[in-house]
Amino acid sequence: MSEGLGMRYAFIGPMETMHLNAPKGLEDYMKRYGEGIRRVLTSFGPVPDFFGEGAKSIVSEMCELIPSDEQHLSARIERRDQLLMGLAKLKKEH
Repeated sequence: MSEGLGMRYAFIGPMETMHLNAPKGLEDYMKRYGEGIRRVLTSFGPVPDFFGEGAKSIVSEMCELIPSDEQHLSARIERRDQLLMGLAKLKKEH
């Protein structure tokens, strides 16, 4: 975590990380990876529903914060990457 997702979570959290890691945002991420994640999670207890009303609500809230169009996602991805480079530099210095 300290060299991968944990660095992103320090700035943007897991939901925004997913939103920015698919070409068209969180809904695209859920469509691409939801079934695979569901299969893995079945051994961990209750499984999130990536396709029902709960998922729609989460996507809607994320898109209120960061719309899924290319302009907004690209700008936010650039911000994330700049923050990550700054964090990596800080870690290297210490």
